Amino acid sequence: MFLLGGLLLILGAIPQVGVSVGSIFNIAPRIPSLGSIIYVLLAVITGVIALAGIGQVANPAWSIILIILGYINGGLGGIIVLVGGIIALIANFV
Repeated sequence: MFLLGGLLLILGAIPQVGVSVGSIFNIAPRIPSLGSIIYVLLAVITGVIALAGIGQVANPAWSIILIILGYINGGLGGIIVLVGGIIALIANFV
């Protein structure tokens, strides 16, 4: 689940990079442009962390970190990372 969620987060953020960078160079600066850049960075960072966490599923702390990042990020990839973290956390204690 982490592989699928991480890939969805990264691949979903790539098309928005051009839109985010293009909105920086507008003559009238807007706050939403800064928010879209932060969203793209957060999605890429969460995707990379989810991909790096595939081998660390046995660690409950890692599962909690992925649950928090999946919740913060949202979207389809974030939900998949969140569900994967919950499943990993339950599997550690059962």
